[in-house]
Amino acid sequence: MIRQFDTIAYDNRLRTIRPEQKVIFALLLLMMAITGNWKMQVMMTIWLAIWIIGYARVSWKVYAKALGVVALFLMMSFPALLVSIDKSFHVSIDRSQIFIAMSLLSRSVAAWSCLFFLLVTTPFPEMLYVLKRMKVPSIIIELLFFTYRFVFVFEKAAEELYVAMKARNGGSHWRHGGMLVFQLFQKIWHSYEALRLALWARGVSNEIVYVHMETYNEKNKRYLWEAAIGISLLLWLG
Repeated sequence: MIRQFDTIAYDNRLRTIRPEQKVIFALLLLMMAITGNWKMQVMMTIWLAIWIIGYARVSWKVYAKALGVVALFLMMSFPALLVSIDKSFHVSIDRSQIFIAMSLLSRSVAAWSCLFFLLVTTPFPEMLYVLKRMKVPSIIIELLFFTYRFVFVFEKAAEELYVAMKARNGGSHWRHGGMLVFQLFQKIWHSYEALRLALWARGVSNEIVYVHMETYNEKNKRYLWEAAIGISLLLWLG
């Protein structure tokens, strides 16, 4: 799924919009999602779904699958908020916490929508370029770059090792799982060493240089107007 998101980021209808505009748009909505009420958060989630599925032409199945994973993760945290256990081990549901749980759900989904919009419409190297223009410290940008790369390395290594274990009639015993994890981290460490030697051989010692290509369409001003009007309506209605 991670590689699929990366592919979508390079091949969507909003690809020609400047990354600075998309980053600012997403960050503004993220701040509104964190500080706004539940009505604003619900409207924001629906509006961003229109941007992602309607404007960016991201498959609704991909959006639904990602949203389902987030919803499942949030649902797993609800028992800790709703269920109470007293000293006599009597289990009860605290109704006063239901509103807090629903508020947490709406805020979390709205914040996820902002970040997911940025993930599927803006390639990660362009995000790093924007952060560099915003004078973010180089150490943070490089940490993000290496984390981004090793997410793909981790996914590919895990997939290869899992297929290899199944091809050799690997069982479901916990020892086989431990062996898989050990080999996975060993393979990732070798990939890290290979990257370090490659950077050293090419003379990269202080800072990684990012190549930025201008491939934007200046005729997309309707999206800017719609974003400005939509944010204004959210502030007014919320």
